[in-house]
Amino acid sequence: MARDFLNRMCHAEFRLYIRLFLSLLLRFCYHVLMFSLVDTHIHLDAPELKGYGLDLLPRALQGGISRFIVPGVRVSGWGGMSALAENSESVYLAPGLHPVYADQWNSQAEQTLLEIVQQRKVVAIGEIGLDAVDGPSMKQQEKVLKAQLQIALEMNLPVLMHSRQTTGKLLDVLRECGIGRKTGGIWHAFTSSLPVAEELVDMGFKIGVGPILLRENARKLPQAVKALPASALVLETDLPDMAEKPEVLLQVAEKIAELRGCPVREVAEFTTENAEQLFRFQD
Repeated sequence: MARDFLNRMCHAEFRLYIRLFLSLLLRFCYHVLMFSLVDTHIHLDAPELKGYGLDLLPRALQGGISRFIVPGVRVSGWGGMSALAENSESVYLAPGLHPVYADQWNSQAEQTLLEIVQQRKVVAIGEIGLDAVDGPSMKQQEKVLKAQLQIALEMNLPVLMHSRQTTGKLLDVLRECGIGRKTGGIWHAFTSSLPVAEELVDMGFKIGVGPILLRENARKLPQAVKALPASALVLETDLPDMAEKPEVLLQVAEKIAELRGCPVREVAEFTTENAEQLFRFQD
């Protein structure tokens, strides 16, 4: 009886050591083999998500997406963005006024933005730019854009740029202020030609690569992804407009790896490094 009891105890202790060893092994494999990605453009506060944006993050974090940049759209949304960042260590902010809502800009909005950008988790100003499809007059949009670019320069913050059928005009504005070489930024949802991408990179901007790359009819973006230096690319989902879940970012990374003929781990490393250098995260 005593011998049987001791044998069972030894076996139980052995199984405990095995479980501990396997647990440590799995943890080691996770940190060594698992990569980390940054989603540089995700609207976790979008009305379509009905306040449940943060509920999408646990699965994404398990999949290796470690940081999420939430850009601004409307003035009324800036407070909610701040709440998201307060409730998640992985969420960072890029408050700003989308060009479609440029008519919301006034002295009070400007003062509010100046106050919000003082927050610790603000890493950029966005989503700002020009939109020829929707929104107020181009004159009004350009006025609001320049005001926000000036704030970005004063606060030394990079910018997240939006352009819809306004590539030439927006390039003119960016050339004029020279913000790319001063603070840096990202041309969000890039779909233009390789020469435009090369000029943007020369001006100091990163190219935002998102789910557009996964479309069968995508032509210009894949060319840019293959030709540009690794230091020029960052990842984004633009959820919920272009993706239903954050994990689509992994598919984008895999497609970049396929186009560039390199391991997906390498894509994760250089896109994350690019994002970290641009945003200067303070954890």
